[in-house]
Amino acid sequence: MASSNTVLMRLVASAYSIAQKAGMIVRRVIAEGDLGIVEKTCATDLQTKADRLAQMSICSSLARKFPKLTIIGEEDLPSEEVDQELIEDSQWEEILKQPCPSQYSAIKEEDLVVWVDPLDGTKEYTEGLL
Repeated sequence: MASSNTVLMRLVASAYSIAQKAGMIVRRVIAEGDLGIVEKTCATDLQTKADRLAQMSICSSLARKFPKLTIIGEEDLPSEEVDQELIEDSQWEEILKQPCPSQYSAIKEEDLVVWVDPLDGTKEYTEGLL
């Protein structure tokens, strides 16, 4: 096992903290009561304010920390400046204490791809089925 200071372990540690932030955003949107629902392709393919804000938070936070990382988001969102409040800069230190499996220790940032589905189950979310 290699050192936990590898790009993969830093990415996982950051992704954990970023996911926590995105979860808070999703819960805040539903608590505020304005879901901002739009149809993407049909009445059962929905997008909410929570989808948009969570994806902006996740993608922008990752891009800031890992500029060579390829990030592909589910939602088709315009490129725009993201409110600083949506950015998560921390990383979960417990993950960094773990060793990286040796077969992944040499992975380069530019070789990694992250696929973002900000809110799996959007239809159920709009129905209040958290």
